Amino acid sequence: MFWTRVLSAIVFGAIVVFIIFKGQLWGLFALVSFIIILGCIEFSNIANSKVDLPLTLISVIIALLICFLALKPSWINVKLVLCLAVSLPFLVEIIRRKPQSALLKVSSTLLGIIYLGWLFGHHIILLRKMQDGIALVILLSGITWIGDIGAYLVGKRFGKHKVIPAISPGKSLEGYIGGIVLSCLAAFLIGRWLLPEIALVHIIIMGAGLTIIGQIGDLAESMLKRGADLKDSGSIIPGHGGILDRCDSLIFITPAFYYYTIYILHMS
Repeated sequence: MFWTRVLSAIVFGAIVVFIIFKGQLWGLFALVSFIIILGCIEFSNIANSKVDLPLTLISVIIALLICFLALKPSWINVKLVLCLAVSLPFLVEIIRRKPQSALLKVSSTLLGIIYLGWLFGHHIILLRKMQDGIALVILLSGITWIGDIGAYLVGKRFGKHKVIPAISPGKSLEGYIGGIVLSCLAAFLIGRWLLPEIALVHIIIMGAGLTIIGQIGDLAESMLKRGADLKDSGSIIPGHGGILDRCDSLIFITPAFYYYTIYILHMS
């Protein structure tokens, strides 16, 4: 199990890094779109105990449109997209005539759209479009994944004090501290390599602060799975589970990282 997890992480990470460096903006958009599609399917399975095809299709289309808005904002009317995001799930449930489940299904569809299309997809494309977009996305990925790896390894070896066992029984305080330390190290090394103009204090703040935010994202997805009585969101990545299991931290970190670069570092 351990080496399966390691091998999967290496392969997945190598593909992502290659696309970031060589795939240009459209290559990253294709990768993000793939993640959004799989994520929406898994999210529907978590929310509805099975994949709800009509609502999943709506969430995929709207989430991709929201992501595409970051790429070509002049091509799509954002107000129209928001109207469709709200009205189409209601229309599906009206046609079904099952008011008992309508609130849960409409709400979960909207949440999935915001969770994957807005928080993750839209903001990572905005980040890639910035002047130092490639370096910033690499820094974001390094902080996220090294933090996850650190939390897993340290928690597995030294974890004794559980943080919130009702939500995630395996997460420990020791693991979280290990994740923060290794994220700061990753931020320092990647920052010195690709973005030496960023002051050390900001590198440390991003390494520690974003890891804490990522841990909240991890707990958020764990809470949803716990509520649905699921261990993993899926099984597409051997040793890790589903795409949401691999990207849950990244979903919360991405907008936080983007707005830090915009409003604190004043990058564009």
